[in-house]
Formats: sequence, structure tokens, C-alpha cells
Amino acid sequence: MTTTYLFSATFRADGSSRFGANNSFGYFPSFSAGYIMSHADFWNVDLINFFKVRASWGQNGNDRIGDYSYTTVVYSGQNYTFGPEENITNGSVALSAANPDLKWETSTQMDIGVDMELYEGRINFTADYYIKKTSDMLYAAPIPLVSGTAAPIQNVATAENRGIELALLYRNIDHDFKYSIGGNIAFVQSEVTGLGKGGEPVLSGYVQFANANAAKTDVGHPLASFFGYVTDGIFQTPEEVEAAAFQNDATAPGDIRFKDLDGNGVIDVNDQTYIGNPTPEFTYGITGDMEWKGFELNLFFAGSQGNDIFKNFTRYDFAYVNRPSSALERWTGPGTSNDEPHVSLNDLNQNIRISDRFIEDGSYLRLKTLTIGYNLPRAWLQKMKFEKFKIYMTAQNLITFTSYSGLDPEIGNVGGSLDIGMDRGFYPQARTVMGGVSLTF
Repeated sequence: MTTTYLFSATFRADGSSRFGANNSFGYFPSFSAGYIMSHADFWNVDLINFFKVRASWGQNGNDRIGDYSYTTVVYSGQNYTFGPEENITNGSVALSAANPDLKWETSTQMDIGVDMELYEGRINFTADYYIKKTSDMLYAAPIPLVSGTAAPIQNVATAENRGIELALLYRNIDHDFKYSIGGNIAFVQSEVTGLGKGGEPVLSGYVQFANANAAKTDVGHPLASFFGYVTDGIFQTPEEVEAAAFQNDATAPGDIRFKDLDGNGVIDVNDQTYIGNPTPEFTYGITGDMEWKGFELNLFFAGSQGNDIFKNFTRYDFAYVNRPSSALERWTGPGTSNDEPHVSLNDLNQNIRISDRFIEDGSYLRLKTLTIGYNLPRAWLQKMKFEKFKIYMTAQNLITFTSYSGLDPEIGNVGGSLDIGMDRGFYPQARTVMGGVSLTF
């Protein structure tokens, strides 16, 4: 008897000491159902030997924050002045604000999918459509500096991701030359759908050299979108400065010209706009396996398309620091450059303000893994009394195709869900090549 209908359900009750007594537990149900249509009596499609439709819904929680964020933590070793002589005294103080109402971040996902096998399993195809809603997102939203404490962790936003995931695999194992080729691609659209009480946008992605945040999370826009000024080339002459929108009294040839988006003739905060999206339009992967007369080849490509990266690894606010090589192409006189401003230690025009000058396309395609091996023939193995003898060589991160000028387009994320796409000078992934021998007796 073959199974035609499938169903499963789970229920999780997770507790975490990172939340207060009122919200320490989170409850997360899930269920899934499937129908293998190819097992039904009416199925008579010879081309498709397996066809399954499925759907699922579920929730899970996130508590990946620091400890004791729900309460006030007092730190010792804090010096202060005391008495009429203002003697320096060692004391203790609360350095971070408490949030007793802190609770689990919850992700709710619905998925509808199809699984297919064609030509007796030679071709496998999978398609999924999903909607993922994240509520009560955990983040240390900035608070006024006059508060005297670090920003508390808060449940600040609700976001929705929806997309399509496709995977295709072809196998040919009926001949001496055996191979399989597969690929997958995932399209995603991200949008903030709520910001809780007050609905104020959340700023993130702090940039040290500009003393400002580069990302803004607001309703109707992708999560942590880059927000700032739009550049419009370099001033070449005093006449161009005079004819353009007013930036400040110190603007001079060699400075960046910023676009006057509101058309009032003055460059100010009202001319800031969304200038980049750190979320890729799609990610993809390609795999390949080949085998012929003892020789083996395995490769894996991974890529991302349409995501932006903010280059936040140069300290322009320091007078003496290494600059990127693009500084060699800086403006030194009329006509010398329309992209790189002149070098100024004072930067009276604020050329280092948050702008699209520091944003680049982070798309890439990388050969993540390449393995070449050779298995000794069985006749040789019998003489050597080995069950298996394999010689192989493996290379990782062998080659990367990208236009990004930073050290590595795969920058990862260490600052939380609202600090994505910020390249803070992460150490690049190493290119490694190694060889070995695998023996089985």
C-alpha cells in the first residue's frame, strides 16, 4: 500500500532567561500536509513518475540578544568625581536601560510547494512559494544621548518577506560517463509592514567617519534600506559652485555636488532619499558532479544578484590613515576627475556625509568548492589489499566574479537584522587548495 496523504504537526514551548518573567516563554506551533498525486488511481502521466503537492504553516522564535536586557545591570569600575575637592572615586552605575516588556521575536511562515520526478528520476524539480512575516523584531533602537545609557533592546518592527524558490537537478547515470547538474534560485521581496507604537522609522548601520546612520527601516520599504544624499559629480570651477544649489559657505571646486531633490535651492536633510537596498533580488547556486573511469569532478557555485553594499571600512574622519586606491584618481584641477573629490583634512563641504558615493553593487558569483579525484581500479586494489584508494585535490573560493571593489562581497552580518549590507572591513574568505589520500581497508 502506497502513501498518498501526508500530515504532521508540532508544538514548541521555548523558554529563555533573556526575557523577563512575564515573557520568558514563547509558544510556536506548526503543521504541514501533502498529497502525492502520482499515487492516485487516476494518475496516468508516464512522463512524470512522481508528483507531490504540499503546504505548511509554522512559527519559530528568536532570542539571539545579549543577556539581562530585560532588567537593569549595574557595572562597577566607573569613576566619578566626589566632594568639594572633586576626588576621583570608583563607583557603580547602570550603563544600559532596561526593558521589562521584552519578548520573543516571532517568525510566521506559510509555504506552498510542488515536488516532481520525471523520466524515472533523471530529472527532479522543486518549486516553492512562501510568505514569511516577522513580528516583534529585536533591535537596540537608538535613544537620545542625554539619556546617559546605552540603547535598550526593543521589539521594534514587523516585516514581510515573500518569494519563490526553484530547484532543478538532472542525472545521467546509465553510461560510463556519469554526471549530474543542478541549480537553485530564490527570489525575495522584503518590506517593512509595521513599526509598533509611534511608528517612527528605525535608524541603524552606524558609520563612524560620518557620525551618522546609513540605514533606515520604515513602513513600505525594504528592511534596513540605505538612506542618504545623491551625488551629482564634482564641482570643477567656482562658476559651477555659484550656479548650483547652496551647500555651505566653504563649498569649492573639487567638492562633491549633491542633488537638490526638493528643488528649494539648498542642500539639507530634506534632500536625503533611499539610495540602496542590502537585500538581494535573488540568490542562486549551481552544482555539478561527474564520474568517468575512476575520475571524479565536483563543483559548487554560489551567487547573489541585486544587493547593495555600503563601504564602511575607511576612516575618513582620521587625518592620518590609509585611503583606498581610488584616492590616486582624486580631483586635482578642472577636468581631472568627476568621481573622486579632492583630499581635504578639514572636509568643510562634508563630502563624507552618507551618500551613494559609498554604495556599490554587491552582486557576485563564486566558485565555492572544486574537487578533483581519482579512484584506483579494482584490479589494483585487490593486489594492494585495499577496499578503496582515492587521491583528491580540493580548492575553496577559487575564483569570484564581481564588480565590488571591497575585499569580499560576502560580508556576512554581525550587527543584527537591521545592520545588513554594511562592510566594516571583514577579513575576506581565504582561497585554499589542499590535497589528500583516502584509504579504506
